[in-house]
Amino acid sequence: MLPLPNLDDRRFEQLVQEAQKAIPHVFPQWTDENDHDPGITMLEMLAWLVEMQQYYLNRVTAKNERKFLKLLGMRPHEAGVARTDVVFESEEPIFLPKGLQLRARDLIFETTDSLLLLPHRIEKVLVRQDTESYDVTPSNIHAGIAYHAFGKEAKRGNQLYIGLDRPLPEMVEITLTIDLYEQYPVACLDDSSDFAFVPSAVLLWEYYSESDGWQELRIVRDETVHFSQSGRLRLVIPEPMGALTIHPANEKKRYWLRCTVESGEYELAPKIEQISLHMMSVENAETLSHAQTFRSTGEPDQIVEVNDYLSLYGWIEVQVSDSQGFWHTWTEVESWTGCGADEEVYRILPDVQMDQADGAIRTRKKIIQFGDGMHGKIPRSGAEVIRVISYQPDVPRQIGRSNGLPGQTFRFPEASVLTGPLIIQVGHERRDDTGRRLVWEDWQEVDDFDHSRPNDRHLVVDREEEVIRFGDNVHGEIPYAMTEEVDNIRILQARIGGGERGNVKPGLITQVAHKHPDFNGITLTNPAFAMGGSERETLASAKQRIQHEWQQADRAVTSEDYERIVQAIPGIRVARVKALPLYKPGMKDYPRRQAPAQLTIVVVPYSEAIRPTPSAGMLETVRRHLEQHRLLTTEVHVIAPEYIKVTVHATVISDPKWCDHPRPILSALLDLLTPLHTTEGGGVTGWDFGEMVYKGDLYEAISRVPGVLHVQDLWLDATGAGAHKEASGNIAIPPHGLIYSGEHVIEVIHSPNKER
Repeated sequence: MLPLPNLDDRRFEQLVQEAQKAIPHVFPQWTDENDHDPGITMLEMLAWLVEMQQYYLNRVTAKNERKFLKLLGMRPHEAGVARTDVVFESEEPIFLPKGLQLRARDLIFETTDSLLLLPHRIEKVLVRQDTESYDVTPSNIHAGIAYHAFGKEAKRGNQLYIGLDRPLPEMVEITLTIDLYEQYPVACLDDSSDFAFVPSAVLLWEYYSESDGWQELRIVRDETVHFSQSGRLRLVIPEPMGALTIHPANEKKRYWLRCTVESGEYELAPKIEQISLHMMSVENAETLSHAQTFRSTGEPDQIVEVNDYLSLYGWIEVQVSDSQGFWHTWTEVESWTGCGADEEVYRILPDVQMDQADGAIRTRKKIIQFGDGMHGKIPRSGAEVIRVISYQPDVPRQIGRSNGLPGQTFRFPEASVLTGPLIIQVGHERRDDTGRRLVWEDWQEVDDFDHSRPNDRHLVVDREEEVIRFGDNVHGEIPYAMTEEVDNIRILQARIGGGERGNVKPGLITQVAHKHPDFNGITLTNPAFAMGGSERETLASAKQRIQHEWQQADRAVTSEDYERIVQAIPGIRVARVKALPLYKPGMKDYPRRQAPAQLTIVVVPYSEAIRPTPSAGMLETVRRHLEQHRLLTTEVHVIAPEYIKVTVHATVISDPKWCDHPRPILSALLDLLTPLHTTEGGGVTGWDFGEMVYKGDLYEAISRVPGVLHVQDLWLDATGAGAHKEASGNIAIPPHGLIYSGEHVIEVIHSPNKER
């Protein structure tokens, strides 16, 4: 950010003196410059006004700075919400709804999704590669001990088996949590679903059927993206499972799930820390109320289903919008008896219970039914016509009443940090055939009223002062005034929480916040720290952040831009990348020959292989990502490096006191002639792209080994496309080439002089 100049750098006396000195040049006929002259009085008054203007111009308030940030398209971050995973256990099947509130001392955590908690246990986890099978169950039980999901190479056809103690219920969504090992020198950023991510390999999930053997199961959602990252797998078993014995777990029959590498190849074979049936994510937030909007078909007896925690165990209210966009609150009835054709009513049907072979699994949901046009009105057809609002029982629905004056403010019902968007409604009375009634309108939240017109239904949420501000009929409309004792300002959706206090230790989330018979018998705990909780960003911190982000180019122009953008692609581990401008794959004699408007990106993934090679999926992911950042006139090619195997033949003279084994020399050569080398600080280096292999560099590397006196002879061999040996014995490699070590041949000879 540019340094702020001092605008208030002249005082009143200085301004008056400068004006008086200018009089002879501007008005030579003005000869009386004494204080009694009216002109001098005018100069002093203008100097005073200029000084005051400079004073105010020099005072940049916090409000001004927020406006400047807005002009730059930025704003301070809201409070961060801490997140972690919680493991549940129960001896009976229990449905845990989304938004279930858990307690860690005085803090509330909510589940981010629903989970069917089953009494099933994972008894065995097996890995099969080629003709070999081995049991990794102990590693799966003990957290922190990782194992390869499909073996060290994860080749096509390798399999992972998960053995259960009893069959999973069919036609019910089951959640399987896959926690992958992530502690590699090159991090893998999350949120790979934000763009067209292509996985390196494709997995096939199957179950053992009672009647048809191995059958493909239905994947509802795969957050792991075929084991590319940790996440949850939601699956459905179409038919009853059958029992089977699989080597080396032959002691009894079990019910198996099987995952097979169907196609592709991983750059880094995935390692699993744990597979669990009873884990779900929670976050440090508390939902006071929320609204869900549904489409109306306009048909008789239509139903709407909700199954989140507040809808099931809190208060609900149903609204239906009319053709003008006003929301009407409908009334709940127990039966349609006595209901007229135009009555705005609904009823709630009993919960649905699904019977399975191993007992009743109760999948809780609240079913809202509307009338048929004879008993109860039918909501009009259209998108976002029906709205179901759920409240906590002790949270007030209305927060105040408008008096019709400009600039009204209303305080939040809870003095706490608000997270997420708010939905605010303002009510006003309308007269229709049934008389006067209260209808509601949604008002839009904006950052400020700068662009609000008199008829715009806008409001500003001040999260620091925890108030809601309305307009003044110049910038934003004033809420309708209410003459009766009826509050007409209400919050439909609000969440509180966030902050550093949510970063709790393991084992603190241990109970359901509100006791209910449906959750009896549940035990729970968080095995890891909750992380991500932070306080609301200060203005000073936001200004520092924008200075850093300004330096991060979003548009790829230079080679450095391309390399930086590729290394920041989420979902993949890019260890090294090289941008070759004006180069097209297959070109000869580069850089003397150049291809206009062409750019080639060479990608090296992080891998434990000798030659880290990107998969077709990884290359396609990089290509698609760069399509969003490249210049329109640039054609981008994304390729794998060309690996050149370099073999060193050397005769080394050593000190006779030193062991004559060549292992230290081989180790030094391997460290030098490698495409990837992990440093002590966690970084990744390696041989430079396209750099010639000079014999002098190898002489130096061998000579530095302790005990080596000198190198008597050395020559090189190289194999690989585009590599050739020059007359000097050095190895030239292509511009997109990297080298790796062959089977070096080192002869160690003791120095005869030293022996004497």
